[in-house]
Amino acid sequence: MIRVQSYAPEGFIALDNSALIYPPTEARYNANTYRVSMDLKQEIQPQILELALHKTLERCSYARVSLHKGFFWYYLSPNYKSPVLHEEGSYPSARISFKNNNGYLFKVLYSNHRIALECFHALTDGSGALVYLKMIVSEYCRLSDIADVTFEGSLDFAASPTIQEFSDPFQHFYDKNIPGSPTTGVAYHRKGTGSYDDRVKVISAIVDANVLRSRCRKRGYTITVYLSSILVMAFQEFQKQEVPQQKKRKPINLSVPMNLRNIFHFDTMRNFTLFAVPGIEPALGEYTFEEILKKIQLDMGLSQDPKRIRSQIKRNVGGERHILMRFAPTAIKNPLFKLLSNSLGDDLYSAVISNLGYVKVPEKLESSISRMDFYLCPGQMNKVALAVIGFKDKVVINFSSFYNTDTSLERFFCRFLVEDGIPVEVSSNRTQEYKE
Repeated sequence: MIRVQSYAPEGFIALDNSALIYPPTEARYNANTYRVSMDLKQEIQPQILELALHKTLERCSYARVSLHKGFFWYYLSPNYKSPVLHEEGSYPSARISFKNNNGYLFKVLYSNHRIALECFHALTDGSGALVYLKMIVSEYCRLSDIADVTFEGSLDFAASPTIQEFSDPFQHFYDKNIPGSPTTGVAYHRKGTGSYDDRVKVISAIVDANVLRSRCRKRGYTITVYLSSILVMAFQEFQKQEVPQQKKRKPINLSVPMNLRNIFHFDTMRNFTLFAVPGIEPALGEYTFEEILKKIQLDMGLSQDPKRIRSQIKRNVGGERHILMRFAPTAIKNPLFKLLSNSLGDDLYSAVISNLGYVKVPEKLESSISRMDFYLCPGQMNKVALAVIGFKDKVVINFSSFYNTDTSLERFFCRFLVEDGIPVEVSSNRTQEYKE
């Protein structure tokens, strides 16, 4: 039985539990957006793309919504306006102007050969957005006579939406009889150098998927654990330079989104992600790379335990259901959510790394799709974020940054890959103005 807890007005849609934090904390340096995209060898025809978008929204009507600020809660309502197609600009994952987007919580962008989807996190998470992108691209390819295909993990256009698709999974798995999970301590945050602004500068590191898999198998770890460990290694070096005295060094923790659909087998198109927080404690001493790998693997394994996840769900949903929280006006809730976003979010980790996994391209499209990308928008406290996606024989690692000239993290990471036997092809949207 699906248990749905709704605090939205009659006829409207409550935000899922994970989405509650995003509207009140949205700001210039906290856009709460991300992008997924596919590049085709054929030139994109906007008129056909628009038809594909409308067809996708007919199937997924729960994405035809706009966000509203109620007296007690933000909520969603049906949006009957036409979605807007946008030409791609120079910088991805920008803050979405809902007013200039006909109220939609997503943007579909295009360039000569690219179809991109940018989402505000209150609508869905990266895995949900990837499904939307697969549907738009497959319908575009069908309408433009490129190929009639369906991506693995996509939704059937001919099928009616299931209850799970538009249900809040956190309410379903909430159990008031278990204790809520504790939080971790404040993590190290790299200071960085030079100026920054809210334009998302990207450096892409493209590696051969087979070479990366082979290296990870040889070491005995997953790709996520391996890449996360390189990131932790980088922060250990940075903190060692910034904080010479060992005992004063703070923990280095990462925020690693976990797709709970894979753990609980609940196929929702709303947010269903929680975060593992693996890390090390440099105050105890310097870690070798092998020690970091072991620690990250252990932490990730513990974080994926369903009982621990349910405890985290209990903490989050229990807070939402607390009587003081339910009946406090949004004018009071908003500052509280901003504090919670720091104390239960940004304060706890040194960086974000999100791996959407490997996207299997249909055989008939393999010759047409030349690239896939996944980008996160960084934040005020952690100004560089990593997003990873694999397709065909490539893995793309995108570093999104607010820094104008500081690329020391990107250089450390790519240098480590090369020295570990993994060749890297680098590209960037940075203009000469923003290059060192």
